[in-house]
Amino acid sequence: MIGAKVGKRYAVAIYDIAAGENKVTEVYDTLNSIMETYLENLEFKNLVAHPLISKEDKKNFVKKVFPNFDEVEMDIVNYLIDKDRLLDIRSIVAEFLKIYYEKNQIVDVEATFALEPNEAQKENLIKKLEAKTGKKINLTVKIDSSIIAGGILKIGDEITDGSIKRQLETLWKK
Repeated sequence: MIGAKVGKRYAVAIYDIAAGENKVTEVYDTLNSIMETYLENLEFKNLVAHPLISKEDKKNFVKKVFPNFDEVEMDIVNYLIDKDRLLDIRSIVAEFLKIYYEKNQIVDVEATFALEPNEAQKENLIKKLEAKTGKKINLTVKIDSSIIAGGILKIGDEITDGSIKRQLETLWKK
């Protein structure tokens, strides 16, 4: 709970900075790069977590790891280092994404099907969902052959299960 509150506070501050510089997408990519590196690179994780390594050394190390970051991106990373918040990068990225989606009217949709839909089917589904929700759709498709046919849509916390598997389970329970 505390991590989420901290993540939200920093995400809001970073989003405001990014929006002011008209670099929201770039900053989101930056935060994701930092998070992926933090999760995958043990040396990076140990360095940013080590309390005896100076903030200046941490900043220099990050500059070497991410040489393509521009001034705004490095300012944000340095801000997180100065506040000892690189360890909270996962919650910051999650909260930043929530803010980004809310401000840009984007909703995540997870669609599960028995077979992989083709591109035209995916585009058609996105168009229908955008018309229904009034928002842009970020579609993730999963394949689960156990549902037999039909599909399952998860839009936010709402699940619509139109799978044959569910229909058969409902019949068998009667």
